[in-house]
Amino acid sequence: MAIPILRSLTLKQAIHAVLAAFVIGFAITAAEFAWTASRERAAALARIEQVANLVEGPAATAAWLIDGDLAGQVLDGVVRANAGWAEIRLGDGTLLARREQTATPMSLLGQAATALLFADRPTLVHDLPLPAADRSTPAGSGRIVGRLTVGIDTGRAAAGFLAYVSAALVAGTLRNLLIGLAMAAVFHRLLTRPLLQIGRAVARIDPEKPYGQPLVVPRGHADDELGFVIARFNQTLTLLEQEHDELRRLATRCPLTGLANRALLLDRLDHAIDLAERAREPGTGRLAVLHVDLDRFKRINDSLGHGVGDLLLCRVAERLGACVRRCDTVGRLGGDEFVVVLERVADGEEAAMVAQRLLDGLSALREVGNHRIHVTASIGIVLHPMDAAGGSGGADGGADGAGLMRMADSAMQTAKAAGGNRFVFHTRDMTDRAETRLRLEAGLREAAAAKSFELVYQPKIEAAGGRLTGFEALIRWRHEGVAISPADFIPVAEDTGLIIEIGHWVLEEACRTATRWALDHGPVPVAVNVSARQLADPGFARLVEQVLQRHGTPPGLLELEITETVIMKDVRHHLPTLNRLRALGVRIAIDDFGTGYSSLAYLRELPVDVLKIDRSFVNDLPHAPDIASTVIALAQKLLLSTVAEGVETAEQRHWLAEAGCNCLQGFLISRPLSADAAEAMVMTAFACDEALPLTA
Repeated sequence: MAIPILRSLTLKQAIHAVLAAFVIGFAITAAEFAWTASRERAAALARIEQVANLVEGPAATAAWLIDGDLAGQVLDGVVRANAGWAEIRLGDGTLLARREQTATPMSLLGQAATALLFADRPTLVHDLPLPAADRSTPAGSGRIVGRLTVGIDTGRAAAGFLAYVSAALVAGTLRNLLIGLAMAAVFHRLLTRPLLQIGRAVARIDPEKPYGQPLVVPRGHADDELGFVIARFNQTLTLLEQEHDELRRLATRCPLTGLANRALLLDRLDHAIDLAERAREPGTGRLAVLHVDLDRFKRINDSLGHGVGDLLLCRVAERLGACVRRCDTVGRLGGDEFVVVLERVADGEEAAMVAQRLLDGLSALREVGNHRIHVTASIGIVLHPMDAAGGSGGADGGADGAGLMRMADSAMQTAKAAGGNRFVFHTRDMTDRAETRLRLEAGLREAAAAKSFELVYQPKIEAAGGRLTGFEALIRWRHEGVAISPADFIPVAEDTGLIIEIGHWVLEEACRTATRWALDHGPVPVAVNVSARQLADPGFARLVEQVLQRHGTPPGLLELEITETVIMKDVRHHLPTLNRLRALGVRIAIDDFGTGYSSLAYLRELPVDVLKIDRSFVNDLPHAPDIASTVIALAQKLLLSTVAEGVETAEQRHWLAEAGCNCLQGFLISRPLSADAAEAMVMTAFACDEALPLTA
């Protein structure tokens, strides 16, 4: 970019150089003028004194003889000798003679010069002694007969001074101008021209690739300030290049393992998709995406620490990289999740071979940080594009990188759900299930916020007499006009944490209903299922107490059903909460008893009132009664009540009654009822006096 001449550094420094030369030159000239003025004044005084000495004799004679004509002649000579005026006075002060030059008008410069040179109007007074011829008498020796007074001709002196000043000013101006221009030329040579060269070199630097283009030091400036500036600039470029490389690495690489991160993975995957869609030769136009997730990695982190966990992730990254080709990409999504992009895959069998090689390589990892470990992984595989060779393991030809990664993740989840340490190919129904789950989760969140659920109540009756003993509250939800099974949406609520909010609503609604029934008809207990997340909450017992108080519900009307698996997962952790609930007067039931791995020692310590026989054991009745009869006998020994779930035949009911089971629940007795239908059943039961009285 050209710089306008009026703004150029050359013009600016030329102007400043000339101004500086003039200022300095004028200061020197002023000093010279002052010195010259002083010299001219002294010279004028010296000349007048010399004239006075020359005419001393004739002037003294004229004064001694009191000869006015002689005195006038002497003074005429003095005036002609550059004196402005002169006079002779006798010893008594009488004026003998006086002469003056004819006054001529002076210019303002002359007046100024006169004022500068002779501001005090100096004069010379010369005593006239007795002439030598008359000093022979003692009386006349050393006698002063008169005085000669001479005034300097200031006009003539000022004119001479002005002539000198004019010549000096002209010469000084030319000298200062030449010095300023010389200084500007030197500055341009030593500073401006090198700066222009540097500016042009900087302008030639490619802004997209500024690195690797160091500036060249102008000739003759390698060891001065310009050379230092250029060296620092080049050094800064080098540092910027290093930092840019580091930033680029951090932006595209995992800082822990050095593998490609999500952004770089998606970029390379999209590029691989483009190549796969352009290449149509058999065996060359396919790619595979493998989603690798370590099994039980959280347990390693929790038991051995995050330092060992990080070291394990680095070792896993090394193993994955060693098991694939250089043209393939290995990346880390985060945590213990990795993605492998295989390009130019012949078919699903080749992808399966690579997946098995990855599993084998990870299982061979036995020691990390002086700790012996066993590493397994779950791998989901998706192929692109789908063709006849790919079968169900393919992906849609139009899928993008993010879509392929989602499909591979879905397949990995299937592998993990199957127990891990295996690979699973993606199928279309996996995508459908994932999309359905996403829609289900979104609808569930809206329903939880709007509390758009309902409770139905399945009755429980006495096995022997058939009297009503209580209800189990079951949640129902209709989404987009379709009834959603609790088996479908409850796991989603558990995974997302919505079960806490939903469980709170169920507890509130069940207690409100139980209180209303007790006030209107009579006390009938209502059982509510409790999830693992609810039971793990330290404030759950306090929440139950607050709900009971808010609705005025007697604690004996509330029964909390907790699955055997949930309780036995961490008995010591759950025991304080169960004890506080039991202290409130709330009944505790173990649901699905017999399906878990209960410890009889723990069972004796747990504050439990009811064991519910799982429907899988009831279905076997009366042909395989071993487990059901064992549970009933165990409950009788521990003084616990038993409830059989899923009773659907008369034979099952008869066997359970004969075996001593206390209560029955199932479709044989009744399907889950709406709140109004259940209330009608309560009203009928109490009208017929068939409901059991509330026990403490």
